[in-house]
Amino acid sequence: MKPQFNNCAIAFMLFLSISGYCQKTDSEQTLVHRTSITTFDLRSKELVGSIYINEVFLPAKLSNSQDQYLIRYDAYQDEMEIEKNGNPYHLSKNLNYSIYFEGINKTYQVYNYLNNKETVPGFFVVLFNGDNISLLIKEKIKFYDEVKAKTGYDKYKPPTLKRVADEFYIGFKNRSAKEFPNKKKDILALFASKAEEIGTYMNADKLGFKSQEDLLQIFRYYDTLK
Repeated sequence: MKPQFNNCAIAFMLFLSISGYCQKTDSEQTLVHRTSITTFDLRSKELVGSIYINEVFLPAKLSNSQDQYLIRYDAYQDEMEIEKNGNPYHLSKNLNYSIYFEGINKTYQVYNYLNNKETVPGFFVVLFNGDNISLLIKEKIKFYDEVKAKTGYDKYKPPTLKRVADEFYIGFKNRSAKEFPNKKKDILALFASKAEEIGTYMNADKLGFKSQEDLLQIFRYYDTLK
């Protein structure tokens, strides 16, 4: 039976999220009503850029729930914020629900993936959801520290948050995700027993693994194979 998300369930997820952050060490800052854990001051007037993919909260729904919420994604810290009573809180990284932003037709799902040699849950954009595998992207925002002028000819560069290139992942039914390798043969191996058929199809249609449009076509074709 699939879980039903009502107000009690939402409150429980918020509680889990906030409780988890309270257990962090004293060396880490926890800002419950703004963001989670940062290594820089988000309120700095010199800071350029944003931790959010969309700065404003957008209407969204959780799977198996008819209620609408205001949500935004913090890609720097990989946190999903939900606005409640004028304050933002973090949704827990639960594998059993997805988040659909109606106005921009965008779905996020939590998958377990390898990050800095550790398996952790994270939010991924679902580009294609097939019967056995899914095409995902991991949105990234990177922090660049300030660069002070060393001479009178140098220019000061403020601390900056900048959107960097999305990373493609393949998602599996057990809610694990694997980043696309660099080599074509290693990527084809992710398609297991259908690797040869996928390779033949790609060569015939001159498709590659760098283009989102090509990847969508490849994944749709894979979904037709028996």
